[in-house]
Amino acid sequence: MPKYQFLLVEPIAKTPFPPLGLMKISSMLKKKYSNCAIFSQTGNAVPSGCQHPEEIYITSLFTWDIDSVIKSIHFYQDRFPKACIHVGGIAASLVPDVIKNATGILPHIGLFDDAENCPPDYSHCFCRKLKASITYTSRGCPWKCKFCSVKDHEPHFFTRDNWEQDICHDLPRIIFWDNNWLASPKFIEDCGKIRTLHKRVDFNQGLDVRFYTEEAAKELATIDIDPLRFAFDDLKHEKAVMKAIRLAKRYTKKEIRVYVLYNFEDSPEDFYYRVDLLNRNKILSFPMEYRQSTYTKKKFPGASWNTSLLRALKLSLLYYYRKGMITESRESFLSIYGKNPREFVDKLYDIFEYDKSLRRKKK
Repeated sequence: MPKYQFLLVEPIAKTPFPPLGLMKISSMLKKKYSNCAIFSQTGNAVPSGCQHPEEIYITSLFTWDIDSVIKSIHFYQDRFPKACIHVGGIAASLVPDVIKNATGILPHIGLFDDAENCPPDYSHCFCRKLKASITYTSRGCPWKCKFCSVKDHEPHFFTRDNWEQDICHDLPRIIFWDNNWLASPKFIEDCGKIRTLHKRVDFNQGLDVRFYTEEAAKELATIDIDPLRFAFDDLKHEKAVMKAIRLAKRYTKKEIRVYVLYNFEDSPEDFYYRVDLLNRNKILSFPMEYRQSTYTKKKFPGASWNTSLLRALKLSLLYYYRKGMITESRESFLSIYGKNPREFVDKLYDIFEYDKSLRRKKK
């Protein structure tokens, strides 16, 4: 019978990816304790066979789901009052006082260094059917953008020397979660390592257009990266974005997707300009709403937005487009969003009013 028992808990699963931090903690615990049993659980329940865990690790992701994290903490505090409960993750790092005031537990803030250097334990996938390994070649980001929370939970930019240990060779793809891979001084070296693995890769946080030079484009063309992701967070980056798109089209035939931030310091008209520009160049755009690091689900519209416009834009992406992306179809774009910024705003209000009338009928 195992001498030690540990329980890993993911309070709520609103992502297709398992909690990488908990998977690494599992490997850390197995390395530290030769005779231990690791149990994992999504939601609030006691896994079969888990009787008296010495320690419980509870993760968090989005700040607006913090109430679910707190409920999980209370659930396991009641079930296992003698267990030492650790809380961490992104949301816990951003609003630690909320958790401490509600549970008495001060969360771990930032990266957990002891686990960071361990490979993920792929035997704990938290009810996901994994099709790809998950890793980082670097942590943090050098830019410290005002809208981005990376600077708060990963304040220092550094590279990882041993990221290859995170790869499960039975899985056909690799998903990299780097916040800014192209800023890494080891970019060329990492490309070489990726080539030797012979797997399709996806840098799903996007590639920084400011570092996407012709040299970088040529190097990336030597690995099977699909799709190619960029970001168009601010209108001031228009020239860099369009240059990156031209270079990408020159060196690869892979699909290009561009994250488009909105509801920060932009306006609906500014947002329309950016997605219209991408659409005219037959590029998929992926609108990303700015959300404050708050523990409430309440919307906080930017100075030029309101809740009606935000809801309408979400509805348009939900009903008319695949996976939240605006497709390359020019005809569809003009039909849904209009031929100019004024039409765009008018059409969003039409969508909002139509949705409101449908909800009234259901009542």
